Amino acid sequence: MLNNPGASSSHAVKNGDVHPLSGIRVLAFTHYAAGPIAAQYLGSLGADVIKIEAPAGDYQRSGIKEPTAAADAPSPYFLGMNRNQRSLSIDLKNPEMQVIIRDLISRADVILENFRPGVLDRMGLGSAALLAERPELVYCSIAAYDPAGPSRNKPGQDLIIQALSGIASLGGSADGPPVPAGAYIVDTYTASQAVIGIQAALRQRDQTGRGQWVRVDMMSCALHLLASESSYALNAQKQASRGRNGISHSHQPAPYGIYSTRDGAIALVAHPAALPDVAAVLDLSDRINPLAEGKGAWTNRDQIACILSDRLRQLTSDDALARLAPTGILQAPVRSIDQALADPDVASELVRDVEHSYGGRYRVTLEPLKLSGSPLVFDRPAPDLGEHSVQVLLEAGVDEDRINALIASGAVRIADSLAGQE
Repeated sequence: MLNNPGASSSHAVKNGDVHPLSGIRVLAFTHYAAGPIAAQYLGSLGADVIKIEAPAGDYQRSGIKEPTAAADAPSPYFLGMNRNQRSLSIDLKNPEMQVIIRDLISRADVILENFRPGVLDRMGLGSAALLAERPELVYCSIAAYDPAGPSRNKPGQDLIIQALSGIASLGGSADGPPVPAGAYIVDTYTASQAVIGIQAALRQRDQTGRGQWVRVDMMSCALHLLASESSYALNAQKQASRGRNGISHSHQPAPYGIYSTRDGAIALVAHPAALPDVAAVLDLSDRINPLAEGKGAWTNRDQIACILSDRLRQLTSDDALARLAPTGILQAPVRSIDQALADPDVASELVRDVEHSYGGRYRVTLEPLKLSGSPLVFDRPAPDLGEHSVQVLLEAGVDEDRINALIASGAVRIADSLAGQE
């Protein structure tokens, strides 16, 4: 029989520790970003998360990595979004695996999926079918648009949703094209909303004994990210406008924005009352003070920003920040991701080194949540494809001979590193 890696089916209880989701089993039919990030968070909260993958694996395993990386090298994206999960790699279209997956579902507390609407329904694994069979199940669907709404079948992705929601319209200079956020902010925020919804549904199940369908979509989440901007548009009947200096909020006065310096860029945020002090330390009083009178910090923000831009380009970032420090305004250098991650105030708790036979040595960032009584779980790196197939199937009561036959037929895949082990 092939080796059964891992002595325990769950990392929920370790050394006597009990975590918020200890004892909760999640079947994660997830790929790309939002689904895996949500599944990973649930695992970090102590749930036993089983990632269900086709024999070809999640696209993110190899889809985004350095062009010079080896063909079999794992993607950093996958390594950073799939820890604290076990990988069961099976062919869901195989009739025999349909029987086994339904048995696994009968033992699960949560189904998490981010396939296109209708994909799991066609396999008899949709929310309506499974909740009818098991009313106590919590079934969470993540999609680009509301899975029960009129746009449910439209495709979507982070950049597309940024464009359609209005997020992208707020970035960049008024003289240039809109600039979207450089991070997958909609995917990550959507994943967080899914985790909140799942925990709320589990809490209600504790009280009523009944589960429910939790729906989370990227478009709604993107608009929720725009809560303050949406309120401004809805109530002031005015769209937030971009300034020529990249000031994206029409209700933010100068000098709010990002300014280039001789060797980088800095961010400035100040109350209009501080503008005279800012002008003074930069030797710009005669040019800025007349523009800042009354409501000038709002109405003349572009002119003020342009004057500041010309001056700050003559200074290094350190020099500019040192001159502005006595004014008491909020200011910071624009750092690269590498610089931010090297900050000891951040890295000491957020960045973790990982040693794993699948990914080798790599580093990941943890979830930001801090719980004084139950630190987040971190004892399972991102799994190799099919790394836990044998373990999970044994737990489901499938005997060894049958598992070996399923592996031989291609209905079940195990990690290459396990193949041939006795």
